[in-house]
Amino acid sequence: MGKEETLVSAGKVRRDTRDGVLILTIDNPPLATLTGDVRASLLDAFDSAAADESIDAIVITGAADVFAAGASAGEAVDAGAPDLAALCDRIEASDKPVVAAIRGSCLGGGLELALAAHLRVAHPQARLGSPEITVGLVPRAGGTQRLPKVIGGVASLKLLLSGRAIAGESGQKLGLIDILAPDDPTEMAVTAARRLATSQAAPRRSSERRDRLGEGTAFLEAVASHRQAAAKSPLDAPARMIECVEAALLLPYDIGRGLEASAYEDLAQSEHSRSLRHIFAAERQLQAATRWEGRVESRPLKSIAVIGARGEAAELVVLALDAGFEVTVAEDSDEALEGGVARIIEHFDARVAAGKITEDAVDQVLDRMNAVSGFGTLGEVDMVVDPSPATRSERIGELDAAMRAGAVLALGLADADLAEIAGKSGRATDVLGLRFPTGMRRNRLVEFSALPDTGPKAIATARAFCRKLDRLILDVEPSPEGVATRLIEALHAAADLCLEDGARVAQIDAALRDWGILHGSFRLRDLVGLARHSGPKGQEAKRGGGLDETLVAAGRLGMSTGRGYYVYRQRGKPGTEDPEVAAMLETDRTAKGIRPREISDGEVRKRCVSAMAGVGAEMLADGVIRRPADLDMVAVHALGFARRTGGVMFAADLLGLDTVRQLLQSMSQDSARIAPPSPVFHDLIRSGQTFESLNA
Repeated sequence: MGKEETLVSAGKVRRDTRDGVLILTIDNPPLATLTGDVRASLLDAFDSAAADESIDAIVITGAADVFAAGASAGEAVDAGAPDLAALCDRIEASDKPVVAAIRGSCLGGGLELALAAHLRVAHPQARLGSPEITVGLVPRAGGTQRLPKVIGGVASLKLLLSGRAIAGESGQKLGLIDILAPDDPTEMAVTAARRLATSQAAPRRSSERRDRLGEGTAFLEAVASHRQAAAKSPLDAPARMIECVEAALLLPYDIGRGLEASAYEDLAQSEHSRSLRHIFAAERQLQAATRWEGRVESRPLKSIAVIGARGEAAELVVLALDAGFEVTVAEDSDEALEGGVARIIEHFDARVAAGKITEDAVDQVLDRMNAVSGFGTLGEVDMVVDPSPATRSERIGELDAAMRAGAVLALGLADADLAEIAGKSGRATDVLGLRFPTGMRRNRLVEFSALPDTGPKAIATARAFCRKLDRLILDVEPSPEGVATRLIEALHAAADLCLEDGARVAQIDAALRDWGILHGSFRLRDLVGLARHSGPKGQEAKRGGGLDETLVAAGRLGMSTGRGYYVYRQRGKPGTEDPEVAAMLETDRTAKGIRPREISDGEVRKRCVSAMAGVGAEMLADGVIRRPADLDMVAVHALGFARRTGGVMFAADLLGLDTVRQLLQSMSQDSARIAPPSPVFHDLIRSGQTFESLNA
């Protein structure tokens, strides 16, 4: 190894020299983000190197296990910093060889920076990708123009439209990586840079390459296929991405880059991209909220018991088995236990049939499951989880008596005072609330309620359990109802009001589905079961009361009976509208003196968003949750809202808080199930703020 001399540490970019090679190390933890100061330091280093005759070549790398990542779309503009596109053009234009040494993550703007280099050296396990599509954007620094000229249009479309990262080894096969370095990419990059400098060959600039332009029919077929898929997407980004890649292979670089810049600016201002970026930031914020992790060691956690074998309990059993726990399934009766366990086994059999797991592997998983009737054997487990939202206090007494000292009891209560019941048990320091969502194999969020007397060991143990299940943990204050439950009930209340006023069942669900709520309101009730949902009792005769009780009284319980708000003639197929329900609705309107009117899909969405945001504002004011973004996490990760909605509170911001306030005021006069707007709205509107302002 040659002589090394540290020249300067310019803020977040270190400069070292080795045998005439300038090594620029981006040191901006945790992600080596290409913020304005980093870009300015890199540009200054290149300008200095160009004028320094002792520098023959340049290597760019990242500190630790990250190469670089692009700055967020919402980064404040720094008048003194170059934009990333200008920096990449400056790097590529260098007359001295530039080599990128890649270890760890090289994503987004980081990949664009690497593409601007003349040679790329990477560790086989480096992660290379362009995730912009996942937040509704295209690259903004020439990525859509350089990548196709390096790896071809077909591979570029696949990489850019998927948003997924590939390993360095795969990158070499595509031609994205020139040299694999199993040991130290920087060492090999320095060697390669010296070799390039000695050869005095002209730098190989990605934007000028023509060797990957001969794909012909294969590229045209790929474009047609991706364009067909993009036409079905609610987002604009896929179609704009395809346009940019086409331009890279058909137009001069400068024109293609201009097209890319225009696409980026348009998309960055779109509601869908703003919503997607908000959800991405909210997820990072939630994952960073490690109030207990690492501060207190959890108790040993090998075996758990789940109370119940149906519904959410069965889903939880499957998750726990997949996570490697020994699981005891406890039910009140032999009949309920037998039916529930049979459905759990059917789930694993379906995986075998789909080729996702072998029969031997299933046998090993099921060997860790023990099914019992009653609670007599719970004294052997480390934690008991009862996910039912309607657990009786008598059952909690039984569980408490059966459990050993130090075992954690996690309850999903939603209609009782959890803190009061825990206080009456013999283990108040080991009781807490865990509320899992319906469809928890898809919806990852869990509402975590530590009670006043819950001890730190119990909290740490329960959080360790949730993390092992790969859950997103949201800390909420104990309350009579779950956060997700209150939001979905607000959705149903607004949907019922729209139905009374003249909208159709299928119209309301379609409007909500197009916005991003998978099952809408009425199909969701049919799916869950109308008897289980059972809405607000005694409200039907009142304005906004809905039809739930009428349907249940008629034996229309939802999908399970083949009839609910819809008729289900074939298992697994969507339901169809039923004239009988329309007749019931007409009778209900007549009894309430309502003259139906035409209601647009837009009004349906505005009313439903406003009702949910109104309940969210109440929970903020009451301290049930800490940030509006937490409610958006519940919407996306507990209720299954599409990420493009931005969640409930961000959607209210986009709608306009004054509009939401007026809608709440109007709806509250028509429905006792919808409260007048919280003072939170008045305070935000008066100060010119939004819910997003409260997320800092």
